Amino acid sequence: MQKTVLSVNAISKGFQHLKAVNNISFTVGQGDIYAFLGPNGAGKTTTLRMLLDIIKPDSGHIAWSLNGKQNQLPAAGQIGYLPEERGLYLDIPILKSLVYLASIRGMEKAAAKKTALEWLERLGLADRAKEKLQVLSKGNQQKIQFVASILHKPTFAILDEPFAGLDPINQEIFIDYIKEINKQGTTILLSAHQMPLVEKIANKIFLINKGHELYNGDLTGIYQTFGDKTIIELQLESPFNETTFLNLNGVENIEIVDDIHAKITFGQKTRLKDVLHDLTKIEGICDVTSHKPDLHEIFLQLVKKQ
Repeated sequence: MQKTVLSVNAISKGFQHLKAVNNISFTVGQGDIYAFLGPNGAGKTTTLRMLLDIIKPDSGHIAWSLNGKQNQLPAAGQIGYLPEERGLYLDIPILKSLVYLASIRGMEKAAAKKTALEWLERLGLADRAKEKLQVLSKGNQQKIQFVASILHKPTFAILDEPFAGLDPINQEIFIDYIKEINKQGTTILLSAHQMPLVEKIANKIFLINKGHELYNGDLTGIYQTFGDKTIIELQLESPFNETTFLNLNGVENIEIVDDIHAKITFGQKTRLKDVLHDLTKIEGICDVTSHKPDLHEIFLQLVKKQ
């Protein structure tokens, strides 16, 4: 049976007239890659800051249990934290900064230097170890910040928007890094809004919008519950006329992508062969593709219901 290492019960947080987080609960098990997903302003960062006791919840309870110890907040050496806003020393050499941050989390300086150099080599930044962080690009600064958060090999890592500032190639590389440190024993809780990336690594997800829970559970479960609709993507020869498609049997939603492209969502009980038969009666369609909803499309469905 999987051990629970973090339990969050009915926490809420408000700022003046804004309810940033509204009565949410979840648990993270040892070895999980647990993803908090939602748009900017959904309440992701506020939640992570409450977990770290940076800010206090207005109500609710947070309980940690790492390495068999029950406590309100684990020791610094057990936690790795990648903040959404960069928090490294811009005017200190990169290697020196990494070694310092690892040492205050309990890592021996010699081991910290060796491991930091290994990471810098992997990131293609070994030749810049003595440069100051401020001279690096935003993407390279994000790489250094990531290393700073996991260099001391924490039991639990909280990564707030780990893909921010990274190009598509480096995003894929960082997916492999996150999987790697997870296999080495670090439980991961990350927040992100790039849902296609999270689909590749997370085993559990929490969808949040405007501080409210939309879904909480296994990634596979959300597809079983909400992913059995059919989405048809159409390309037309002339500008899309929504009225033409509204009366098709089983239509739940029409998303106009541009003048000649649209996505039509059909309900769970609608058979694909029936949809295709109906579409053959409509003139001007030059391309048709179908697929099941991905995580982003499921999220949009849930937001509309909310």
